[in-house]
Order: sequence, then structure tokens, then C-alpha cells
Amino acid sequence: MAFIFQKVGRGVNEFFVVAKNGEADARPGGEAMCWDYTTDSNGITVIEPTTAGLGFFAGVVAHGTTLAKSGADGQYGKLQVYGHHAGIYMGIAGASAVKGNPLVPSNLTGSMVVATTHTASTVEACNVHHIFAWAAANAAGSLFTRTAGFIRAM
Repeated sequence: MAFIFQKVGRGVNEFFVVAKNGEADARPGGEAMCWDYTTDSNGITVIEPTTAGLGFFAGVVAHGTTLAKSGADGQYGKLQVYGHHAGIYMGIAGASAVKGNPLVPSNLTGSMVVATTHTASTVEACNVHHIFAWAAANAAGSLFTRTAGFIRAM
């Protein structure tokens, strides 16, 4: 695995890793990805978050880039693992996110959702003890949106 330290210093720090898309579809910037530990457990392949893999959050596809579909040129690309990201893909389903809300990957959507502590038996609620990102701006909408946030996947 290769680390790419984009900006290291007293200002804004951004860290990236090179990853391989294990999905049949391309993944645009801002989508959440998890390490593939079952099909292609080579330490570099990432897949869309699934119920069993939500705890293996790898990072978010770097802003302004795309991971091409598996088997295509460009299937290798940058995942941001630390720092400010301008467009995290976020599922809000009629709810809203407030600046500072903790975010966790969501099952089968490629999005992040607000972590909850309620007693519902959702995977996202159970995953609240692994906070991977924070909303850096308020977000509202009907289903999905892109919002600024801070990532901490390392």
C-alpha cells in the first residue's frame, strides 16, 4: 500500500492511499469504500460498503477523481484517508446533518450517514463506535447529497 501525503505541515493535511476498485461499476469522488477482505483480500482492493464490511472502512474516493470499474484502465486511484474532503457522498433520507455530526459508511449505497445512538437494530446504529468522518457543513435533502466533511480512516 502506498501512502500519498498531499499536504503535510501546519496547514490543512490530506493523506491518501492508492486503492484498486473491486466493483463492476465506476466510483466517483466522494463515495465511501471499504477494504475487500473476502473476494480479493490483497490489501489494496476496495468495495462498496456491505453489512459485513462496514467496520473495514478504507476511505473516500478523492475529490475530483473516479475509480474506474474493475478490470478497466484507471481502476487504481486515490482514496482519501485523512483530512478535509469537499464532497462526501451522504445519505440523508429526508433527515438532515448538522456541522459536527459523526458519519459512518452506509450499507450498499457508497454513502456516509449520520451515526446514531438509538436502539434501532440497524447496522449503522451498531457501527457508531467507529466514527470515520464528521460533517463540516449542514446538509439537507430528500435522499442523497454531497457535503464537505473531515475524514479519519487511518
